[in-house]
Amino acid sequence: MTADTAGPTLTAVDSILLPEGDTLYIGNPYALVVDPLDGSFYISDIFSARVLRFRRDGSLMLVYGRPGEGPGEFRGGPRTPMLIDDSTVAAQVTSSRRVNIFDRNTGETIRVVDFPALGGITPPVVIGQDIWMTDFELQRETSLTRWRPATDEFASMGGLPEQYAASVRSGNWSYATLFQIGSLAYADGRFVQGWSGLDEMFVLNLRGEVVDTADIPVARRKGVPADLRERIDIERIPGREQLEGSSRLRQLFPRPGGGFLFTHHDQMALQMEPRPVLTAKTWVGTLSPDLSQACVDTLVPHDFEIRPMETFRGDTLFVLDRRIDDSEKLQTWILMYLVSDEDCDWMSTRPGG
Repeated sequence: MTADTAGPTLTAVDSILLPEGDTLYIGNPYALVVDPLDGSFYISDIFSARVLRFRRDGSLMLVYGRPGEGPGEFRGGPRTPMLIDDSTVAAQVTSSRRVNIFDRNTGETIRVVDFPALGGITPPVVIGQDIWMTDFELQRETSLTRWRPATDEFASMGGLPEQYAASVRSGNWSYATLFQIGSLAYADGRFVQGWSGLDEMFVLNLRGEVVDTADIPVARRKGVPADLRERIDIERIPGREQLEGSSRLRQLFPRPGGGFLFTHHDQMALQMEPRPVLTAKTWVGTLSPDLSQACVDTLVPHDFEIRPMETFRGDTLFVLDRRIDDSEKLQTWILMYLVSDEDCDWMSTRPGG
C-alpha cells in the first residue's frame, strides 16, 4: 500500500466546548458514547469515578455514580457506558467486572450485577432483550458474551484469536493483557469483532463462531507487526516500544447505508515515569458492506495534549479533544466530522487481494 492512497474524507461540521470548573471537570476520560435517543454525550471519567452526561449544547445534564466500593460506586473509575434501553444506563467498574446499573433519567442506582465478561471499548450491542458484548477471558478463552438483563442470564462463547491464545500458552500473557481491548459491531445478522493487537477483524455468527475474516490494509498508520506477540512475550521489548510500536484498533460501528466505520490509534508516550502519559494519532477507516474492501488511514485533526477518545453515530465521527487555551487552562471539546467514502481508494481485505 502507498502513503498517497486516498482514505475517507472528513468534513468538520460542528464543535462543542464542555464547560468545566474546579469542582467538576473531566480528568481522565475512558470512553465517549452518544445517546441514540436524544444525542446527549456520556463520558466515563476515571479521575472522578463518574459517568458524566452532557447535553448537545455542552451543558452538564446528569452524573452517574461516585467514587467508592459500594452499589453505584466505581473503584478505579467506570469503563464504557452501556445504553441498555430508554430508561437504563450501566457501566462496568475498571477494577472488577461488576456493573452498576442506573436510572437513565435520574442518575439513581438501580442495582449491581456481577459480570463474567470484561467489556470492550465499544458500547454493547442490543438485539431484542439481549445485550451482546466483547468477552475478554483468558482462562476460558472466550470472546463474546450475551447478557439477558431480565433474568441476568449470561452465556459466553466464541474463541480468542490465535495470537492471544498463543500468549496464554506462553505463560507470559503480556501481549494478551496489553492488547485486551476489544471492539464489537453488529449489522445484517452478523457481528464484526476486532482487537487492539491485530490488523484483522473477524465476522462472527450468533454462536460466536468465526465465519469470515477481513485483514485491514495499512496505508499511513503503523499497523501491527507480524511478530509483535513474540517480541513482547518472548523477547520482552522495552515498555515504550510496547506502547508505541503498533496501531491499536479502537472504535468499530455499523454505517447506516451498510459497511462499517472504525478508528485506530498510533500511541505516543509523552512520559513513562512515574506512569505512562499517552497521546495518539487517530486514523479513520471504513469497510465495504461485504467486508471485501477497506478505505483506510485518514488522520483526524486534533490537539495532542492527551490521548483523544472518539465514537461514531451514523456517518458522524465525534472526537473528545483536550487542548490548552491562551490562559494555560485545559479545555475539553467535542469535535464532529462527517465521514464520506466518495473519493476513496478501496483496497482488498482478502489474502493476496
